[in-house]
Amino acid sequence: MMDKQRRVIDTRRPNYAVFKKRRRIGLLVLLVLAALLLGLLGAYLFSGTAEETSEAPPEEQVEAPPAEPEEAPEEPSTAETDPEEQAAGETEEEPAPVVPDDPTLFLTVPKLGIYEHVVRNDRSEAALDLGAIKLPSTGFPWEREDTNTYIACHRIGWPGTESYNQCLNLPAMQEGDEIFLSDTLGRVYEYRINQISALTPSDNWIIGPVEGKDVVSLQTCTESPTDWWTIGPSLFSSGPESGRLVVQAERVV
Repeated sequence: MMDKQRRVIDTRRPNYAVFKKRRRIGLLVLLVLAALLLGLLGAYLFSGTAEETSEAPPEEQVEAPPAEPEEAPEEPSTAETDPEEQAAGETEEEPAPVVPDDPTLFLTVPKLGIYEHVVRNDRSEAALDLGAIKLPSTGFPWEREDTNTYIACHRIGWPGTESYNQCLNLPAMQEGDEIFLSDTLGRVYEYRINQISALTPSDNWIIGPVEGKDVVSLQTCTESPTDWWTIGPSLFSSGPESGRLVVQAERVV
């Protein structure tokens, strides 16, 4: 009985040969796993190093400079432009004035009761007997340069024509009174009186252009430069006592 019991007990004792074998196998497995882990770690480290070496450090990378935009040609400033060239350029930009085919003008002076009276571009006595005339040597209101549209009219004139009493009350005109001209294209030019002059027939300077201004001059005859109300001689009389009353108005529109 005791022998059998020993044998049973003996069978429960560890088998050292098997234990050693299992330990060797376990160690071998651990070594294999460790080798695999080392291999994976080495591959990962190697790939990271390769990526780092393939890219140049930020401070060593050289970038191509961006393309510079083409510079637009410099335009000369207004301040550097020659005044004469600038004036010429401005003149070229302005449209040329439209000149009517018919140079006839029409005169309106509300204070004198004159409305749309014909103004002929004719210096003849026959034209003056019909109504107001414009001296052909003087300018027109549509011209850009300094202009003096010079108009003459009778004080008494002839019955049945526009010349009759046309400028009878011209001496009553005052500064600020209105004069209107219109052309055959329907354009209206407005003036206001700024000068009244008593002259002699030899004062021809009055018909010249006025620098820097656009004016209309309205002339009639007087008995003398100092007597405006007595009925005077004809327009072309050059007697020593005759006078000329000239009302001059500056363009406002």
